[in-house]
Formats: sequence, C-alpha cells, structure tokens
Amino acid sequence: MHTDAANAIPLVSALTEQPSLILSFYSFGVLLRKQQGELVTEFAVDPAQVALALAAKVTFDTGLLNGNTLLVRQDGMKKTLVEYRPPQKTGVFLDGAEMALRVPLPGLLLIRVTADDKAPQYGVFAVKRRPETLDVPLFHAPLPNVFSSGTICWGTVQRVSDTVLKGTTLTDDWTMLLGSPFGDHACSGKSKSHPHDIRQKLIELEKRAVRRYPTSDLIPVKKTLAQMLGDTQS
Repeated sequence: MHTDAANAIPLVSALTEQPSLILSFYSFGVLLRKQQGELVTEFAVDPAQVALALAAKVTFDTGLLNGNTLLVRQDGMKKTLVEYRPPQKTGVFLDGAEMALRVPLPGLLLIRVTADDKAPQYGVFAVKRRPETLDVPLFHAPLPNVFSSGTICWGTVQRVSDTVLKGTTLTDDWTMLLGSPFGDHACSGKSKSHPHDIRQKLIELEKRAVRRYPTSDLIPVKKTLAQMLGDTQS
C-alpha cells in the first residue's frame, strides 16, 4: 500500500491509539472498562442495554420489493413494514350480523411501525394498482373502523404477539384486521356513492354479486406512500 509523508503520521497515530472504552463479555456478564488519562474504571453493564445502544445506530432500508412485502425499513429502534394485499373477495364481519359479507375489496396496503417497547402503530390504505414506486397515490380503505389518517380503531381486538412483531411479515396483522367484526366507528368519507356509511356500500356490493371493487368509487387521501412514510413533504 502506498502512503505519502502527509498521511503516514496520522495513520501511525491511529494504529497506536489506545481505546477509551472496552467491552468485555464473560460467561457471568459484561464489563465496561473506561479509561480517562491515568484513571481506569470498570463496572458491570446490562447486556440488553448494550444491545439497545448498538441497535440505535443501525439503519436499513430495502427499498421497494417484489412480492407482497413492499418495504422493510429499520432506523435505530424504529422498524417499518409495508405489505400489499391484492384485490380479492373477502369475508367482512359487521357487528350484529350472524354471517360475514362476501365482498370484493380493492388492493390494500398495511403499514406497521414499531419502536422500543411501545405499542405498534398501524395504517391501512387502498390503492388502485400494486405499487411500482413509493409515489403511488393512496385512497381511504373502504372499511369501517379506519380513521381518515389511516389509523385503525382496534377496540377490544387482541393484537399480535411480541414474537410476531419481531418478524418481517404482516400475515397475522391482516388476520386480526379483517377477521374481526367491524363496528359503527369511522364509517364516513370512504365511498363516493355512499359517503356517509361505507357499510351500506359493502352490503350493496354483496347484493349485486360484484366481482371487483369499483376503484372509481374510492376517495383519495391526497398523499402518496412516500409522503405517508415521511420521505417527502405533504
């Protein structure tokens, strides 16, 4: 390796520099050794805290992926998953009904954000096509119990386990969302033809045996997926 005189001295200094912090891992625990001048102190540290400190520095972003998992992003302790559900007929349970409606739903996006030990944050939106870029426009999901922001009113629905939250799939989250009864909250602003109650739209779709959800009836959120993820300004 070639070095000139100007770079040689800094390189030698770096190679001979003594570390100010040393972590030592033993069978009985972890010790931190800290040196400040001639003063050396050593004390036990919690391995979990060490892991958190190291994880806080980690950043990872897959970008847009093929398949139904669209994005996996890690920014320190914050983890974001985005998954696509293709248009398909779905059983939708409404509170008080004995049988589920069999209705077509448009393509849906589910976003899950976890950070530290906080409860996961969700957003669900409709799309007219499978996203090919993060600039895909979002629409309000034609479902009750979903607020205009895309956040979900879970009510008493049991959330997924901590083990599932560590994974990179939203299969169980979709089951929790679509497999639980929908109530009468946040029913308006989801349909052009039925602006006051999306449940009436779903009932009509079943009665008419419609095979595909009419995407022309969707209400735009006026944000793209990139904007919802905080990548660009609204």
